[in-house]
Amino acid sequence: MVFSSNPVSDRPLSAFESRWLAEAVRHYETREGVLDDRAAVAVARQSEADLERRLCVRAAHLGRHLGLRSAIQAWRLRASWLLALVCLFAVLLGSGSAGAVLGDAGRPVNVIWALGALLGVHAISLIVWLISVTAGGQAGGSGLGRLWLQGVAWLDRRTAQPDVPVALAGLMSRDRTAAWGLSALSHLFWLLALLAALVGLLLLLATRRYGFVWETTILPADVFAGLVAMTGAGPAFFGFAVPDAAMVATAGAGGGLDEAARRAWSSWLLGCLVLYGVMPRLVLTGLCVLAWRRGLARQHLDLTQPAYLRLRARLLPDSERAGVCDPAPAKGVGPVAPARPGLVPGDGCALALELGDDLVWPPVWLSTTVEDGGRIDSREQRKAIIGRFLQRQPSRLLIAVDPRMTPDRGSLGLIAELAGTAGSVMVWAYPGPDGQVGRMGLWRDRLASLGLPEAAVCDDAARAAAWLETGR
Repeated sequence: MVFSSNPVSDRPLSAFESRWLAEAVRHYETREGVLDDRAAVAVARQSEADLERRLCVRAAHLGRHLGLRSAIQAWRLRASWLLALVCLFAVLLGSGSAGAVLGDAGRPVNVIWALGALLGVHAISLIVWLISVTAGGQAGGSGLGRLWLQGVAWLDRRTAQPDVPVALAGLMSRDRTAAWGLSALSHLFWLLALLAALVGLLLLLATRRYGFVWETTILPADVFAGLVAMTGAGPAFFGFAVPDAAMVATAGAGGGLDEAARRAWSSWLLGCLVLYGVMPRLVLTGLCVLAWRRGLARQHLDLTQPAYLRLRARLLPDSERAGVCDPAPAKGVGPVAPARPGLVPGDGCALALELGDDLVWPPVWLSTTVEDGGRIDSREQRKAIIGRFLQRQPSRLLIAVDPRMTPDRGSLGLIAELAGTAGSVMVWAYPGPDGQVGRMGLWRDRLASLGLPEAAVCDDAARAAAWLETGR
C-alpha cells in the first residue's frame, strides 16, 4: 500500500525515528509477510558496516513506499499539536484558579482555603508520583501523560498503520524511557498551571485591594500561628515577607486589613506558591526531561529479534564483516598471471563478487561452455575459489562486481589475487535494475591502481560476453 505524499515526509528522520521506523517495518513484515527488499538491501549495504545502521537504512527505503515514514511523522505532528493544546489548557486553568481563589475583593480572602486551593491538588499528584517512582512503576504516576498519549491515539485515524504505535510502545518500554517522558509532560502541565496562577495572583494583587483572614470553630489560634510560621520559613529564607504572630491573631479576629498585614499575607501566599509549587515542578520537569533524553540516546534495536537475525547475513555478510587483515600490496597486480597448468586454451570462467541480492546470477547470456564460478560473498567461498583456480587455472576470468557498492580493500585484494590465478582477467560492472552503474568511475580508478589496464574493465554485457568466449 502507498499513501499519498505528505509535506512532513521530506524532513530527515532523527536517530530515534529511524529506529522507530525499523521496528514498524519489522512488525509489518511479521503481520503481512516478508517484503521484496532486494533494492533496499542493496542500498543499505552501501552505508557504514554496522548492522543497526543498515537495518535503519533498509527500513527507510521500505517505509517510504509503505507509508510508515509519513505515518510516523504525522503521529509526531499530532502529538505536538495536542501537547500545545494541553499547555494552553494548563495556562487557562492556572489563571482561572488565581481569580477563583482571590475573588473580586468584595470580601476578605480566607488564607487557608486560598493556600489549599492553589497547592492541594498539586501536592496530592506530586505525592502519588513520588510513590510510583519509588515503587518502580513503569508509568511513573504520570496520569496526565497517559491521558495525553491516549488522546494522540484517539486522534490517530490511520488505522491502516497499526504498526507505528505498536513499534513506539515496544521501543519506549525499555529502561523506563516512556515513564520519564510522560512524567516530564505531567510536570510541565503543573508547572505551567502554577506559573499562570502565580502571574494571575500578581496581577490581581497589584490591581485590587484584598484583606486576609482565617476562620475556625474548634481549633485554637496557636494552630494557625504555627502553620503560618512553618510554611513561611522557606519563603522567608528567600526574602518573602511572612505575617508575624500579631498579624495572624488579628486576621483570626476578622482584622488583617491594615496595609502592612495585606502586604505580608500577599507575600506569604506568593512565596508558598513559588517555593512549594513552582520550584519542585520546575526541578522535576528538568530532571525528567534529562532522564528521558538520556533514555532516547541509549535506545537501540534489539538485534536478537528473529527478523533481524534473518537479515544479518544479507546486510552484513561474513566477507564484509571480516574486513582486510593484510596490508595493501606494495605494487599493482597485472591481469596476466604466471603460467600454471590450467584449462584447455579457450576455456573461461565467470564469477560474481559480492553482488547485490537484486542482481540475478548467472546472467542469461552466460554460455553453457563457460564455467560458472558462482557468487563469492563469504571468506570460505573466497578461499574455495582461490584453491580451485590454483588447481585448475582458467584461461580467461570474468569478475562481475556491483558498481553501486564502494570498492574496498577486501574486494580489490581478492580481485588482485584472482588475477594471479588466471591467464587473463576482465572486471565487468553488472548494471543495476535501472541500468545505472553507480560508482563506476571510482571502480576504474581503484582497479587501475592494481595494474589492470583500462581495456580490462567494462560495463557492457555484450563486450564482456564476447571477451569471455573469444578473448577479444
